[in-house]
Parts: sequence; structure tokens; C-alpha cells
Amino acid sequence: MNKRFLVISISGLLVLFLSIGALLARNTPDDNAYGYLSIFSNVVHLINSNYVDEVDFSKVMDSALNGMVESLDSDSFFLKGKDLDVYKKELEDDKGKAGVGITIAKRNGIVMVVSVDKGSSADENKIKPGDFVRTIDDQYVQSLPTYQIYHLLKGNPGTQVQISLFKGALEKPEQLTLVRRAVSRPYITSYVAQPKIGYIGLQHLLPGVDKEIETKLAAFKEQGVTSLILDLRDCTEENQDLAVKVASLFVGNSVVVQISGREGPSKKIAGDSKAAFKGNLLVLTDFTTAGGAEIIAGAIQDSDSGKVFGTRTFGRGGIQELVPAGSNWLVLTTQKYLTPKGKMILTNGIDPTIPYKEEAKASEESGEQDLMLDKAIDYLRHPEQKAA
Repeated sequence: MNKRFLVISISGLLVLFLSIGALLARNTPDDNAYGYLSIFSNVVHLINSNYVDEVDFSKVMDSALNGMVESLDSDSFFLKGKDLDVYKKELEDDKGKAGVGITIAKRNGIVMVVSVDKGSSADENKIKPGDFVRTIDDQYVQSLPTYQIYHLLKGNPGTQVQISLFKGALEKPEQLTLVRRAVSRPYITSYVAQPKIGYIGLQHLLPGVDKEIETKLAAFKEQGVTSLILDLRDCTEENQDLAVKVASLFVGNSVVVQISGREGPSKKIAGDSKAAFKGNLLVLTDFTTAGGAEIIAGAIQDSDSGKVFGTRTFGRGGIQELVPAGSNWLVLTTQKYLTPKGKMILTNGIDPTIPYKEEAKASEESGEQDLMLDKAIDYLRHPEQKAA
């Protein structure tokens, strides 16, 4: 298909849509989807008539469609028909593939590191949450959907992958060579941090984690633990069922999460067990708290079962569906998670009950010291304290 025919085809479709839109727009506000089609048609015409070089309109249109869908949220994207099988394969749990130990997401078209697995190659190379990924094996990733980026990161254990990324405010990207390997992924870390103060770090929301936490809570009870820190930092898996089971251990049969679509009332999902812990509870959160961990934090906060201590969470709280679009597909967020009191998690995240602000000087001097955890322990030791 040559360029002239492609432009004529696109223009023909736009004329059809604009004709329909003109009729619909008579009784609708000026700010509507059909009104923007005229702008889009004009831009296509101007590019075709005035751009300095010959234009590959297939790439232009793919970029336009990708940008349109990805502007909705970080988990929605346009999928070309030929890529459907690759997408489905990426969703499968392929145990033969290894990664480099990072969770990524897209925000405003930028590929951002959300969390880093401890002990992974990414961790060893000092990749941090908030770093921006630029290229993977010399391929620019900004225009790629997240499933394709993960596809580039994964491979056989022991193989290498080249990554360039921006760290903080550095002007030049840093070039790194990472090794793909199977990373040990413990469900939780637990210990008695101070007399009567227990600590549970939920690192991965994977099958069986609810039973393991329940076992640890029973052990803490025998040890006389009356206060608990539930650390949800670096927990990013999206698993609604497990999130409900874990939250139930702290909120009991109360509502854990609401699911809201475009139409109709929200569906409320309650806990399915009695609360296994009823003491003083602090939930640690930050930017690396995402997905199911946000459901847990929101349930505990809204039920007054505990307080959220830290900084705002990432804001990944939606359910995606594969929607056909001619010979192509859209992966669209069609439902969103709300906290029990109706606060939207998607893009908003969970605001802490007790905000934590780390001083820059203290951060530089702390090294590997976990200052947020130290503050949380101090708060539980001195319950009269009202702010971090």
C-alpha cells in the first residue's frame, strides 16, 4: 500500500466519522471525541503536505494510536493484531525465563523503575526505584508497551542484557550490563524488631503468602507481640484474590476493596476470615507499593485496623481487558479498584495516615540504614507521638 492510498483511506474514514460526529455533536458539548477527529484529519493533511521528508504513515498512525491509549493509564495500550500471540505468551508464567530483578511501569510515556528485587543483578548494579529506562540492547523502549519491555528483559539464565537509564537528575544515561538469573523470591521476612514489636515484610504477593503470614502472626502472639509493622514497600504484584486474603488477616470480615466500572454500582468484596491480629498496626508504604499491596493498605486504613506510615503509593489499581479493534486489539482498563470508603487507587495511590519525610542530609549519611523503618519503630514505642 503506497503512501497516497493510505492517506486517502484514512481521510475517507475520517470523513465518515466526521459526518456521524457532526450529527451527534449538535446535541453534545463542544469537548467531545468527534470534534477532535477534525483536528486529527487536519494534522494528517498538514504532515502529508508540509513535512520536510517523505513520511511513513504506518509508523505515524501506530504512534498516534499508542499515545492515545497509553495516555489513559500506565496499563492500557494499543496492540497490533500480529503481536497478539506474543502478548498472550508474555502473560504466561514461563519458569524457564529469567529476569534482571526490576518491576517497571510507564508514566507519561516514560519507562520508570518501580521496584528492585533484593539480591538481583539490578540491585547489584545499584538500580533504584525512580530511575528511567532509556534503551534495552540498544532498542529505545519509550514507545513500547510494558509487556514488550519485559520480553526484552527476559531470557535464559546466565545471559546478559544491556540497559541504559537515567539516574536521578544525571544529564547522560548510564550504561549497564545486567545478568539474567532466577532470583530467590522469599514471600516474607519476619522478626521481633523490639520487645513486643513484630515486623513482617511482604516482598512478593505470591500463592501461599497469606498462610505464611498467618503462621507468623500466631508465633508473634505466643511471643507477646502486641504491635506490628507490616512493610509493603517493594511489593508490586497485582493479585486481587491474594490481596483480599492477606487483608482479611488484619480487617477480618470488613470490606476490603470495591470494584467499579463505567456503569452500575460498585461491587464490594469483604474479607473471608476472622482477623488474626488486633494490636497496634503500622503499614509501611512508598512509591514501590503497587497493585495488590495498595488494596491491602487501603483496606487497613479505611477499616481503622491500622495506620499507613510513609509516602504515597504508586497508584496501580485497575483491571484490564482485551478489546477487539478491527484486526487489532486494545488492552484497556475497564474496571478500577476503590478503597472501602470509595477512594480511587488508580493513578491516585494511597495517601499515608502518617506522612514520612526523609531529610536529605540524614539520607546521605544513613548508607544502608532504613530510616523509615526506624521512625516507624519509634512511633510504636511512643504511641503518644502524633507525627513522624
